[in-house]
Amino acid sequence: MLNTTGYFYLVISLILQLYCWLPPPEGHDLTHEGIALKPKITNFDLCYSSHGLLLNLVLASQLLMGQSLWGFKKERSVRMKPVYSRILSLSLLGFGGLTLLFTNYNSRAGWDNLRTLAYCNRLFMLKISMSLLKYVPQVIHNHERRSMKGFAIQGTILDITGGIASLLQLILQIANDKDFNTSVFMANFGKIGLAIVTILFNFIFLSQWITYGNKSIVTVKD
Repeated sequence: MLNTTGYFYLVISLILQLYCWLPPPEGHDLTHEGIALKPKITNFDLCYSSHGLLLNLVLASQLLMGQSLWGFKKERSVRMKPVYSRILSLSLLGFGGLTLLFTNYNSRAGWDNLRTLAYCNRLFMLKISMSLLKYVPQVIHNHERRSMKGFAIQGTILDITGGIASLLQLILQIANDKDFNTSVFMANFGKIGLAIVTILFNFIFLSQWITYGNKSIVTVKD
């Protein structure tokens, strides 16, 4: 559920940056500062994120409606740990608050690209926090078991490839503008941060897989 919520935040952020970014006034060219502040987001980024959201929604439906919708056999119910339920609730509450403020400012002062960028970066932060909540417990779990049994390493390799490709795409786009400064970094803060977090933790998973392999689970006593 945390991962599904994170992808939801990401898709909203990308839609706003792709389709709600204001062009320069008629008769005016895009300034150097305007180019720097415009996020390097493409339709491919949105398709990739929408694909992730869709698959997570399918998994969520299997978890929540496995018997009624998918015809799964009746098994014991799986419940989210209370701490994660609280985190999810706080995340949704934060999203609601940010969205209300964003909508209120826009209704009173009109649409503004800088405000849109700030809101989208906050959504990226929510997505990154959801990713960290997914990755950190898995790293600890693998370490405690001293095993990667049941862990799909193929997905890790694909995630590393995707993260590196995302950063390379961004580098090529920035290189075409022949400039990189603080404004460019802030405009693409979310994309850079998400790619770095994905690459970092999946390299950790890869190192654990190399170290532990598919050995039997080891119980570590304090």
